[in-house]
Amino acid sequence: ADNNIVYLDVQFIINNSEIGKIYKSKIKTLQDKIKLDIEKKQTIIKNKEIDLNNQKNILKKDEFDKKIKEIKELVNNYQKFKSDMQNKIKNEKKSYSSEILKILNPLLTNYVENNNINLVVEKKNILVGIKTLDITDNILSILNNKTKELKINEN
Repeated sequence: ADNNIVYLDVQFIINNSEIGKIYKSKIKTLQDKIKLDIEKKQTIIKNKEIDLNNQKNILKKDEFDKKIKEIKELVNNYQKFKSDMQNKIKNEKKSYSSEILKILNPLLTNYVENNNINLVVEKKNILVGIKTLDITDNILSILNNKTKELKINEN
């Protein structure tokens, strides 16, 4: 039987396509901004802790306790912010991958039909396979051409 089976590295395409590089750049920018925000919050907390430590012998117990409570609240807000930002980055990555797959799926379907391919398997599920069965580079090229055609840019 003539079984036309090929494999494809979808993650490689997502990471290395022109649109993938644009999205990766956007995520990097977001990560850098979030990292700066996190570092600012850490600095504020550290400075408040240092100030409190320097004043602990001067302050009355109730004032000291109040300041400790404020620092704990800052720490809790910081932890929530950090967690929210990690989720935001994760969701952005998912969203961008989903956008690429929306473009990729019809291209892949068309490629399969035009090349009489019976089955496409994800490369990560292949134990061993000859290189000639790998269509990743072909699909990457088609995707890059299609995204140029669609004029997908960095906006």
